[in-house]
Amino acid sequence: MNSLEAQQNARFAALDPLLPPIAAPPAASEPLVVAAGGLRAGGLLTHVVHAPGSWPALWGPLEIHDLTAVPGDSGAAGLAALLGAWRDRLRGTRPEPDSGCSVAWPSRDAEASAVLLAHGFAPMTHLAVRKPGPPAEQAPARVTVRRAGEGDVEALTDLRLAEWRYTSLVGTARQRPDARPLLRAEVVRSLRFSGLVWLAEDDGVPVGMAACALASPTPGDSVHGRLRPGRWGYVDTLSVAPEARGGGVGRALMAVAHHELLRPDSRGTFLFYHPANPLSPVFWHRQGYRPLWTMWIRRPAWS
Repeated sequence: MNSLEAQQNARFAALDPLLPPIAAPPAASEPLVVAAGGLRAGGLLTHVVHAPGSWPALWGPLEIHDLTAVPGDSGAAGLAALLGAWRDRLRGTRPEPDSGCSVAWPSRDAEASAVLLAHGFAPMTHLAVRKPGPPAEQAPARVTVRRAGEGDVEALTDLRLAEWRYTSLVGTARQRPDARPLLRAEVVRSLRFSGLVWLAEDDGVPVGMAACALASPTPGDSVHGRLRPGRWGYVDTLSVAPEARGGGVGRALMAVAHHELLRPDSRGTFLFYHPANPLSPVFWHRQGYRPLWTMWIRRPAWS
């Protein structure tokens, strides 16, 4: 699909200057090629089943059918043809109720958004970016923010669990019985390997946390490969206790996090948020973030 990839990269560059060239697909992909208006469109299909009790199972369906679409010059018509051919290929299969079809596509492509909506997909997650620049508005001085340590594991886990439960209502997270030990293990890993974890306290009481990391995209990385090469700061989790929301805790945490992440050699920072969340889109836009990619999901998968 070299010619299609070249066409697609040219379209991406015209659509959004922050989009990288198409990332390398998973090795186990199945090709899909269609015609639309006399032009060729291509894609790669991947089928993944996550084990119950695994980390990915916390954040989406256990069974995922994914399309990496490369419509090239056929544009929205080519994307529509690819979705139709994909649906036909899955017809007669018996997907699990806990399943979905997923497509990641640049957020600024409104014509593609119309096609995905018409095929039953919903915009579930945005990958949003922030360029280096002046910090956002400062937070009130009521809360204190400090670097978290080993003694904060349980408090951090409580805050991550509260955020995950809220995300299960408004985003892709799924209610799973083994969430706490998985989230606790991730807290421990973040403390040991990234060290960029902060805890906000109000009169000594934990009221919020931010877990971040530094990342350098590689072409084969399905997540970071959606960013231009270079050094990026990653905001993995921002959680504010429900009773403390609206009081500047999130702003206080991000003022500290951005100071650490936005280094002189940094391209910027990135994160994921859910457009259906009534709190996070407004907050992140005020922090200087804007959507780069949108992850669309159709649940359950076509059958």
